[in-house]
Amino acid sequence: MTAETPLDRAWETANTELAGDAEMARFYDIFAATELFLLIDPDTLADGKTPKPLTFPVEGGETALVFDTEARLATFMEDGAAHLTMSGRAVISMFKGTDAQLGLNLGDAPSATILPAQAIDWAAEALSQPIETTEIGDAVLTVPRAVMPDLLQALDGKLASMGAVVSEAWLCGLGASAGRGKSQPMVLCVCLHERQAEQSVVSALAETARFTGGDAPAYDIAVLPADDAKMEAARKVGLGFEPQNPEAVMHAEPVAPGMDPDKPPKLR
Repeated sequence: MTAETPLDRAWETANTELAGDAEMARFYDIFAATELFLLIDPDTLADGKTPKPLTFPVEGGETALVFDTEARLATFMEDGAAHLTMSGRAVISMFKGTDAQLGLNLGDAPSATILPAQAIDWAAEALSQPIETTEIGDAVLTVPRAVMPDLLQALDGKLASMGAVVSEAWLCGLGASAGRGKSQPMVLCVCLHERQAEQSVVSALAETARFTGGDAPAYDIAVLPADDAKMEAARKVGLGFEPQNPEAVMHAEPVAPGMDPDKPPKLR
């Protein structure tokens, strides 16, 4: 049995007796950010064909199989199998609207489960909510009010491993002149080590905003220089997070495999 993974812990938390929608949303947030290994049909590898998922009839529906470690894939398939390496967000995009289920970590993993088609479509809808960086302008940053603990936990978990690209992040309330009409709009003020990483950082943080926000993203995102007056204000009133340096730097990736000819999905 392989070591416990973040998906294992998130799934176990989401299925405790007192867990609710927030814990399940947290699971899908982690799922979207996790590198997964999707089994593909070896017959689709020949003659320049487009690789297609290998599916099995499970619990009344066609089911594709994904694993969060290669060891789990190899153990389940015994002799290994052809697979694509892609993010959970790309897997969600691939299976949106297909009526296919996803078998996650089938075997003896704590997170072994069947994710129904309805759940995949729900996650895809959450990820499709528009969110981009926002211009704070003349808005006044304030102490954020009534911040749900699950939002703080999700942000802390997402930012914890982003220290290679994010130097600091502060969750603030927004004055009445900004926001999208929410009763208590918030903005996450982010300072980067590397400006070229902005797209991947915003994409990752936007996922958390969508999954923890209910009908609308929980916060906007503002990427600011370290010496910007708004960042200085954020340090005074905001809730701060401390990103830690991970072993590798984040990289942007296409939404679905094969969408970017310069960055094809890894195939084995």
